[in-house]
Amino acid sequence: MPQVFAAGAGRASDENGASAPDGPGMFRSIVELSPTPTAVVDGASFRCLYANATMRAMGLESGHALADRFPEASAERMAETLRNGEGGRLRITGPEEVSWDLNMAALDGSPSLLVTLGPAESESTETAHHHAREVSHRVKNTLQLVSSLLTLQTLSAKDPDMRRAFQEACSRIGTVTQAHQRVHAATRGSLVDFGAYLRDACREMESHFAVGGPERRIAVTVEQAMLPVDSVIPLALILNELVGNATKYAYAAGSPGDIEVSLVPRDEGGRRLTVADHGRGLPPGFEVARADSLGMKVARAFAGQLKGKLRAEPNVPGARFVLDLPF
Repeated sequence: MPQVFAAGAGRASDENGASAPDGPGMFRSIVELSPTPTAVVDGASFRCLYANATMRAMGLESGHALADRFPEASAERMAETLRNGEGGRLRITGPEEVSWDLNMAALDGSPSLLVTLGPAESESTETAHHHAREVSHRVKNTLQLVSSLLTLQTLSAKDPDMRRAFQEACSRIGTVTQAHQRVHAATRGSLVDFGAYLRDACREMESHFAVGGPERRIAVTVEQAMLPVDSVIPLALILNELVGNATKYAYAAGSPGDIEVSLVPRDEGGRRLTVADHGRGLPPGFEVARADSLGMKVARAFAGQLKGKLRAEPNVPGARFVLDLPF
């Protein structure tokens, strides 16, 4: 109910004429009963002049130095904080190791400070992004270290099949590294433009396959595809396996050939990833569900993780792998 205070009076009356207590006593009672820990502290010695009930419950009593209860609020730190202006804030540790923000402000016309405690605010957005960049950098370095170790193992392997297996493992780790970088660089939210990643990845694979081998042109058709962050790495690995299989098996050794990659919306909802070639086609009796190569096992596993449906079909000529995604 709104109140109207009469000038010079020690009582206040509401709109119906009822009176209410006014003056320093009332405000002291309000502060005393406030759930916010509040104290008045001498601005020179930083000793407590007054503490309300909530602050006393936290262990700060009148006459005590602030640092006796909150060591972080030493006289030196308080003075340094106050030099930046009339107020300031310190992060302190309260009962049960809970973090609090200690806020201080100079009282007008008095050498004292008003001190209040509030629950510690969460890290600033910029600080959170800085930590995310640090974590991302460490993940990238770890992946590169693993890739380097596999490369050394490849060079020391004498068996051609073993060397090929290590090379494929390096390729998969490289795919994870690139997708991780894309996720970190492209979004601070829950979606990533996978279309941009797909174009860049196919361009890089095309350049890689062209070194020391027949030309393999990869044609990409993609619309902007904002996909969930947690789908990027699995989908990137599926793409790597399907394009890699088409490059190795679709065309005769030494002959050129095109690969077509598309990611487009489906009429019934979701998206469809297609990797197609115009080569020799699927082997007789081939079924995605029963294929036992490591590459197809990887593609199947991650398709299941994404709740997608992976199938293979003739392309006349050639083969087409289709992954229908629900998102």
